[in-house]
Amino acid sequence: MANNKIQAAVQQSKPEAKAQQSVNTMLNGILDGEKMRRRFDELLGKRTPQFLSSLVSMINDNPDLQAAFYANSMSVIKSALQAASYDLPIDPSLGYAYIVPYKNKGKPTATFIIGYKGMVQLCLRTGAYKCVPDAVDVREGELESYNRLTGEAVFNWIEDEDEREELPIIGYAGYFQLKNGAEKTIFMTVKQIKKHEQKNRKGEYMGKGWRENFDAMARKTVIRRLCSKYALMSIEYQNGADKDTMNLATALAAQDYPEDMVEIPVDEETGEVVEQATLPEANYGEELPDFLKEGEADAVYA
Repeated sequence: MANNKIQAAVQQSKPEAKAQQSVNTMLNGILDGEKMRRRFDELLGKRTPQFLSSLVSMINDNPDLQAAFYANSMSVIKSALQAASYDLPIDPSLGYAYIVPYKNKGKPTATFIIGYKGMVQLCLRTGAYKCVPDAVDVREGELESYNRLTGEAVFNWIEDEDEREELPIIGYAGYFQLKNGAEKTIFMTVKQIKKHEQKNRKGEYMGKGWRENFDAMARKTVIRRLCSKYALMSIEYQNGADKDTMNLATALAAQDYPEDMVEIPVDEETGEVVEQATLPEANYGEELPDFLKEGEADAVYA
């Protein structure tokens, strides 16, 4: 009996243990009370306990997300449910999907943001790609021509890697090709990418991810723009059969997407993902940072 009392006192003295117990209790109560556990089970099956355990750990590891969970727990759970519907992991270190905390008119809340790896994953599931979306740096002298209207580009790649490394990077190119031959290329200069980062940065100065690894962040930006505006994506896994591939590729060409296709809202001017539109019940206030409005969660969790 004495040992039990001592153990209980020790647990109460640890804020993280108390918080974990509270998050677990709240989460289980909401899932059972709102009958959402069944929805998670339908989406994830046997992987539901692991997914929810990951959610609890993530909330406990992020004070801002924990505040959002206490203040508006449904925003966190609905974001997690959306990630589950896409069958994407929510561990921010993986880069597939994020549950991002922010303040809505002063009140902590959360929203779902799909990462660039998540976009590529949704592309892979279609089974329609010969070359999946990717991006590379372009060195001085490698770009021969680029048609702004059609996106057609001609590159003269330098094969000698040592020689290539000595040349400055002038921009980044993104590309994908479908099995039916349809393809798309986009190109952004370094100046355009820096302007994009400056416009969507969280604070006054360049974020840590951009400062420490500009190359990786630039590639992510190009991939996100390529996927969000032009790529074919599907929530469902496809078997890659010729019939399915042709149907999906035809849908892309005709802009007539099947019901199981992901409808990702895009800013027509910039080609950026407007992620907040994926949660229609949310009332986003002016305090939602621009980098979230532009779908640049990767810059925060890089």
